[in-house]
Amino acid sequence: MSDTVIVLQEECILAASGKAGRRPKISRTDMIPTEVHTDPFEQWKRALLAYKEKEHPGSVKLVLPSNYSSTRISQIPFATGKQLTKMAEHVVSESAAEGIVDYGITYADKKQGVTVCCASVEENICNRLLAMCEEIKLPVRAITVPMEAYLRGLSQLKTYANKTAIFLFFEDSGVTSILYKNGVYLYSTRSRIFSERGTLDFGTEIVRNISGIIQFYATTTSGIPITDIYYAGCMEDDFEVCLDGIHMMNLQAALLQVDAVYETQGNPEDWLVCAGALVDDKTKQVNLYQKWKKSGGMDKVVEKESFVKHIVPPVLTLAVCMALFGAVSVWNLLESKKIDDINDWINDSQIQQQYQEADEVMKESERLVEQKQQVEQMKQNLATYPDLDADIIARIVDVSGSNMNVEVKSMDAETGLLTFHAVSSAVIDIPGYVNKLTQTGLFSSVDYSGYQYQDGEYTLDLSCILKAIDAGGDK
Repeated sequence: MSDTVIVLQEECILAASGKAGRRPKISRTDMIPTEVHTDPFEQWKRALLAYKEKEHPGSVKLVLPSNYSSTRISQIPFATGKQLTKMAEHVVSESAAEGIVDYGITYADKKQGVTVCCASVEENICNRLLAMCEEIKLPVRAITVPMEAYLRGLSQLKTYANKTAIFLFFEDSGVTSILYKNGVYLYSTRSRIFSERGTLDFGTEIVRNISGIIQFYATTTSGIPITDIYYAGCMEDDFEVCLDGIHMMNLQAALLQVDAVYETQGNPEDWLVCAGALVDDKTKQVNLYQKWKKSGGMDKVVEKESFVKHIVPPVLTLAVCMALFGAVSVWNLLESKKIDDINDWINDSQIQQQYQEADEVMKESERLVEQKQQVEQMKQNLATYPDLDADIIARIVDVSGSNMNVEVKSMDAETGLLTFHAVSSAVIDIPGYVNKLTQTGLFSSVDYSGYQYQDGEYTLDLSCILKAIDAGGDK
């Protein structure tokens, strides 16, 4: 019987069947689209039913969507046996992940060390997903996350062994970016794409994503340059709009090449996540399903459904009956004459006028008190922050150096929030620049919210809160 992997995504499900192993073989693939902007679980249920009726798979391995799971990758020294297990479990405990948590070993080398993939998913998501599979009678043997599948899939591509490069994996409306140094995982990020593929805005988003990774890599001590970008899941015609920006960073881009033989619909590289999930090299793999079972997952689902089914309806019926009984009792006890007298008094025109006049006076009084409090609070705030004078601006400019201009955009004297742009024609060491601003002692916090690249200049958006005078700030 063949092994089956099903990848759940926002806009479709990917299914691949074949033979799992150190070098997996894929003999069949299916892509079933789903409707967006509706309940994804209902859409996955319909797609899984359609696939089940068509292919009749045995037990399956599910790959969760990226936005329904969390992943943390860590590097630890090389070890084996119980020592490796102990070190990996320590990494899991330090990850502070909540819900159902497990780990897998995606790379091991005596010189380079061990790469540990720590994955987690909220328990209620696991409950709902597996209850859905139980309902449609789709047996599940394992659950993992996309990052583990990508890392295991890349490990099969000997062409890229020992490469220092960035790999881009496009899926639905997002892209997962993975940075490798000498063939070993170093950094990754996932970004949502807001522009239509093939448009100039799409090219700008992808180039900005790559530039951010390049700047991160520049903060490391590595002397090995990044020279190549490889991508999968995006048509070459759509990716072409990214090439000019990539070439301006002295990088080359190419479609990821899969040297394994996969019988797939479309390009084999677009199914690397499925191939990676089928890799079985006898090392520890992520299996959130087994962890969920050990935590009593199905028992909790059954118990919850039993409670809702047998307890809630009688309780609701009793509550409705008691409410009706109480309402009738109160109605019978009310004295109609007393109600009439109260209504006459309330509806009296003189009483109505007096009430409206008193209400207007009270509202005006509350408004004046509130305005006075706001003025007093503003005075207190203004007294605690230093003036934004030429001396402070000069100190910010000194931090920037001769290659950078500072453009002050706004200053909120009430909160001490200073917003400015740092503009440079050269690539900016963002962590270093933020650290220098912090060390001036002018600010209680420095927030970097992104950058733009236009007309040959990098523009950093910075929001800083000036230190209060009584907190040690300089005036």
